[in-house]
Amino acid sequence: MAATAGHRTRKPVAVDVVLPASTLARSPSLDDGVCPATERLHRSFGCELIQEAGILLRLPQVVMATAQTLLHRFYYRKSLRQFDAFRVAVSCLFLAAKVEEAPKRIHDVVRVFYATFRRRKWKRATVTQQLIDVDSATFRQWRSWLIIVERQVLIDVGFSIYGVTAHPHKYVLYYVKVLDGSPELAQQAWGFINDSLRRDLCVRYKAQVTACAAIFLASRFQKVALPEDHPPWYSLFDVEKTELYAVSVAIMELYKQEKIEWLEPLTETNPYAVDECPVVKDVPGQEQEKVERGVDKDKETSAAKQASAADGTMGGRVLGVAAVEAADARAATPTDESLR
Repeated sequence: MAATAGHRTRKPVAVDVVLPASTLARSPSLDDGVCPATERLHRSFGCELIQEAGILLRLPQVVMATAQTLLHRFYYRKSLRQFDAFRVAVSCLFLAAKVEEAPKRIHDVVRVFYATFRRRKWKRATVTQQLIDVDSATFRQWRSWLIIVERQVLIDVGFSIYGVTAHPHKYVLYYVKVLDGSPELAQQAWGFINDSLRRDLCVRYKAQVTACAAIFLASRFQKVALPEDHPPWYSLFDVEKTELYAVSVAIMELYKQEKIEWLEPLTETNPYAVDECPVVKDVPGQEQEKVERGVDKDKETSAAKQASAADGTMGGRVLGVAAVEAADARAATPTDESLR
């Protein structure tokens, strides 16, 4: 397995954090006229933002998992008409970093999300990226949003993190070891679990079910046969066949969804309608992009990117596509110490 040599994989303790059926049946957003498909898109958008920003902030995967769980639980107490997914994502990641004892400074979090906001909102425009000025009115506004929404998230989870940190990741390595699976099986199952966090499966099913569904999907992709005799393999982990298939289908549906660059908020007032930084469209040639490569050290690095003269698309990302993908690959690598 991918576990550290000499480290023993222990059986995890189960924690039940499934919301009641009455709560799952009618979300506040649905009561406010938001259709289920739109709500799923905005939830997924918020979770993608958390994952991307967490990588840029060099946070461990457990922080992103906790933040996405907080987001899903929050939207069963509050509506997308009241709180947009972007600002909730900012606050949930900031709060989750503290919960998982990996805190980040508030201005580091704001800087990364602000750069992500500009890059995503004006994807098809030439945008000069720059770090947000901590003395600016924009920074003060974003910091205020973060603090206000973080307080609201805490109120709506009852100032309790019980069950919020119970993720499928802590089960999957143990389950694969019991099944005598390969490191490749564990690796792919780990990736499915990371992707599953974009749906509200964490509040609909026990973490053990999602872990088994990830193993099931990984085994199908790698053409690995799992024991189906009586009893079948998933029954060893107290998982029902109907639940296993339901979660597997929900995970696979994620891959039919196109990548979401930007979604306008559903709140009555659009807080992102006006941005004080200039946006110049259809400008060919070179553009400079300030790249933040060590937010903890508060340093800035400049990186020149070639913009396309044909379509005017932005020439680079905050850390660059290659750097983000490399960091994402590291975050997806399972070890026993990855999640406490």
